[in-house]
Amino acid sequence: MKKSFLALIATFFLLSCSVTQKPIPVIFDTDMGNDIDDALALEMLFNYEDAGQIALKGITICKRNPHSIEFVDGVCRFHGRDNMPLGFAYNGTLPDDYYYLLPTLNARREDSTLLISPTRGIDSGIDEGYLALRKLLVKEKDGSVVLIATGPLTNIANLLTSEPDDISPLDGVDLTKKKVKSLHIMNGNFSVDTPEWNTITDLDASRVVYELCPVPLIASGYEVGCAVKYPHESILNDFGDPNLNPLTVAYMHYQPMPYDRETWDLTSVFDALDPDRSIFVRSEPGRVEVLDDGTTIFTPDPDGHIRYLSVPDPEKAKETLVKRVAGQ
Repeated sequence: MKKSFLALIATFFLLSCSVTQKPIPVIFDTDMGNDIDDALALEMLFNYEDAGQIALKGITICKRNPHSIEFVDGVCRFHGRDNMPLGFAYNGTLPDDYYYLLPTLNARREDSTLLISPTRGIDSGIDEGYLALRKLLVKEKDGSVVLIATGPLTNIANLLTSEPDDISPLDGVDLTKKKVKSLHIMNGNFSVDTPEWNTITDLDASRVVYELCPVPLIASGYEVGCAVKYPHESILNDFGDPNLNPLTVAYMHYQPMPYDRETWDLTSVFDALDPDRSIFVRSEPGRVEVLDDGTTIFTPDPDGHIRYLSVPDPEKAKETLVKRVAGQ
């Protein structure tokens, strides 16, 4: 009887801890509008938040296209995240519309109402990306924030090189060191000496981040996302009517269907937030040098703070990512 009572007490304690455990504060930096994997990654974040695992504190946009603001705001509102804190890289790269921003913003239901209804745009007074990051970081507990960046590293580099201001007396490196637990980036190529797109799109920013980041940095290279492709069958079957969800509408406009898209950005989100190390394995610590052509050279160093990912079982990784995106 005593043993059963003690077991009951232990169970109650564990349940209490799980209930009271606070969600991880997360900030997402994205080049939404370039590739469709950013939209898939954002869907994952919503699902993690719905499950109580994270608190999505804000989204900063590193693509210099005003429709990116409208798309992100509209999708957030579609998912009940009204007035999500946003930042925008007014000095960012890639102003092009590309393939899915406008079709999704113009998509309508059968009753002719817009599928998503953004209320913010380029004239809404949205903060510069690095300023939004500074404002978000100062509000959080020390060492608590998980920062995920899935596009060119413009906003993150601007944060690291920012000066003390009325937001915080700390410069960007010290503020990041104080508030950020880890930085997870989709950047680089660590299997062959070939430049990766995010790296070369803002080469100076990539160098700044690899050199100045004062917290653990985990990079998911080009080769990881290439090994795991998101199946088009999930887009057609896992989200209800694919014409009534902004994610599936965007996916169907990014390329002619059917196609399976690489999961570059999803890998960084999963690695940042899911403890299953059998899906994506982290390398030994080291340092990264960014060459003039954008090639990323990793050198092992026990005192280094950078690791990169590999994927031992692509099929298992695909199944797991689909579940995370579909909220299963």
